[in-house]
Amino acid sequence: MYKWTIIAAASFAVATPALADEPYAVTPSGGTEAYYAMGVTETSDMLANHCLDFGWQMQSSTDTVVVCEVPMSLGSTLLSALAAPRYSTPPKEFIRFNLAGVQGNTRVQASGWRETQTAFGQTQQTDLASDNYHNTVMTFFEGSGGVYPQGTMFPNHALGGFGYEVVERPAKALKLTELTEGGAFDQAGLQPGDLVLKIAGERTKDTTDILDALHKAAKYPTYQVQFLRDGQKQEVDVERVYRPTIDQRLEPRMAESDEAMGSTTIVEATSIADELAKFAKLRDDGIITDAEFEAQKAKLLDQ
Repeated sequence: MYKWTIIAAASFAVATPALADEPYAVTPSGGTEAYYAMGVTETSDMLANHCLDFGWQMQSSTDTVVVCEVPMSLGSTLLSALAAPRYSTPPKEFIRFNLAGVQGNTRVQASGWRETQTAFGQTQQTDLASDNYHNTVMTFFEGSGGVYPQGTMFPNHALGGFGYEVVERPAKALKLTELTEGGAFDQAGLQPGDLVLKIAGERTKDTTDILDALHKAAKYPTYQVQFLRDGQKQEVDVERVYRPTIDQRLEPRMAESDEAMGSTTIVEATSIADELAKFAKLRDDGIITDAEFEAQKAKLLDQ
């Protein structure tokens, strides 16, 4: 069960076309990234565990790179299979998290690709660059404790200010578990325990629908929420508000052993040879290409 109090979450399946309307969290760089208030090794372990928690498959993990396979929806699998060469394997989608230490914290940047393999052993890769992919990973970051970069904006979706869980009975709906005091849903009179059926006319029967509904809600000064309370279907008007721009960044962290010396930087002690060995394994496993390996090798040797 996952609960979200800032905004309800997107589905954790990359291949849900309906989520491709607009990006949710727009970072200053335009990239898919977040920061974690912990060291690189701890962040790597945490990301690997959360991939499993969210139903993804962990493919490989080092201190600086974590690769997860993300389940595709049936519809997207069929469409991708039709577009692929004959006799190819079913397509798979992967997300790679690249980690770097920044003043004791960790910056994580994500990239994704779709992969098929032909009967002749040839691997074909297509980069994932849709807003749907971006939204999925950004909600993954937030759900796993990540902090968006300073200056990140949220111009395309209304802010609900609620936590929820998906229920099947008495109807497929989102059961409100908590409300942000003074938030949009709280101001409109919604209460914990209410079962939300529709937001801005969009059905909310599962988590896949949430970003779509809040994207539509952002188009109007007010929008309707349909819900069940004590078995009675009701509707309420909600005033549109947006999530504020992120105006803070993580403070530098110090290792306990460095505090007396006033150090504000934690150095991850990993040899160049160890890093090269890790990237070589990723190349041998087909996770990165020869060109990507050579690029990483050049960077390490230049240090």
